[in-house]
Amino acid sequence: MEIELSKGGRFNLSQEAPSLKKVAIGLGWQVNQAGKTYDIDASVFMLNADCKIPDEKYFVFYNNLRSLDGSLIHSGDNRTGEGNGDDETIYVDLAKVNPAIQEIVFVVTIHQGQEKNQNFSQIKNAFIKIYNQESRNSLARYNLREAFSQETALEFGRLYKKDNQWRFQAVGEGYSSGLQSFVDKYVVETKQEEKKQYSKLTSLQDSRKNYNNMAIQLKKSGDSHNIDLKKSSNSSQLIIHANLNWNRQESNIGGLFKNILGGNKPPDLDLGCMYQMVDGQKGVIQPLGNSFGSKNSSPYIFLDKDDRTGAAANGENIYIFRPDLIKRVMFFAFIYQGTPDFKSVQGRIFFKISNGEEVSLELNNPDSNRRFCAAAMIKTIKSQIIITKEEKYFLGHEEASKNYRFSINWTPGSK
Repeated sequence: MEIELSKGGRFNLSQEAPSLKKVAIGLGWQVNQAGKTYDIDASVFMLNADCKIPDEKYFVFYNNLRSLDGSLIHSGDNRTGEGNGDDETIYVDLAKVNPAIQEIVFVVTIHQGQEKNQNFSQIKNAFIKIYNQESRNSLARYNLREAFSQETALEFGRLYKKDNQWRFQAVGEGYSSGLQSFVDKYVVETKQEEKKQYSKLTSLQDSRKNYNNMAIQLKKSGDSHNIDLKKSSNSSQLIIHANLNWNRQESNIGGLFKNILGGNKPPDLDLGCMYQMVDGQKGVIQPLGNSFGSKNSSPYIFLDKDDRTGAAANGENIYIFRPDLIKRVMFFAFIYQGTPDFKSVQGRIFFKISNGEEVSLELNNPDSNRRFCAAAMIKTIKSQIIITKEEKYFLGHEEASKNYRFSINWTPGSK
């Protein structure tokens, strides 16, 4: 039986469901003004006994969907809030929570709320609920009824330990500084810690460069590499992984959270692809319009995330799960914001094939004031998969689509 909580209300999870270890936190909302776009994000801070996150990866959000200990998984970014039910969900395995974690705080923020003059007075029917992952039976629910005026952030609820028992509390506290409110409250960033962050990111970048040096380099436009499907035991099980990474200006950053909050406004690049199937089907996979594709159904092409802030160390990734069904795929990089062209971003794409072959290419011949780069083409011809470096620059999607004859009807899109 679901218990309805009011602001400040508490629910003893360990007492009411002593054997339950896998719970889900569902969050939902709707906007008052139809037709207006609100990008609302659910995030989680996992806190130690000092009420601080012990590591940046204990901050779970749209660009870090899994906690460091593997106990929390975020369902992903929902930018519309359309429909009934949960808009975003946090899955929690209490048995896996690091013993150092004493509190798990669930927050909701309006992305760029202050810049867009948006706040929680324009949001309705917001709720947070805790339920059994397996049975989906709801245990407790808090419907937000408090009135807000200028608040762009909300601390909605929390799971916390007391006397070695997990309890849930409805919080319902509003803040006016967006995500910055919680960074100030739950994150400690001293100059020494910032140096450690920079050192870690630099080491990661260096190791990635060394790793890519082992791959086959496609240096010039037109260079290609062939993969023989006859050498694969089962071509339908072959997986192609494409990774886009770029210069995030690590030398200027002050930690993960400053990047998220836009302190340095790093370039926002999108990885996408236009595809044509063997059966003639055509389409596009990209963050614009939330066209992330599918792993388990046609076209068997999947984009894992939109790295809007440059915070994700592994960039953006597209997976082709059934290359045997693909006639051609044109991979592109598109600058959404942050820089007018590719001169400063040092974009690079790395292909890793499940048979062990690796191919990399750099976008090292940029064209001024063009934000769309057709980076690489994959074609399946008989028993061969051919990866070719294109690096051709265009004013936008439509011009590139016409050049490569994909015949896609384009409409304006946004994030």
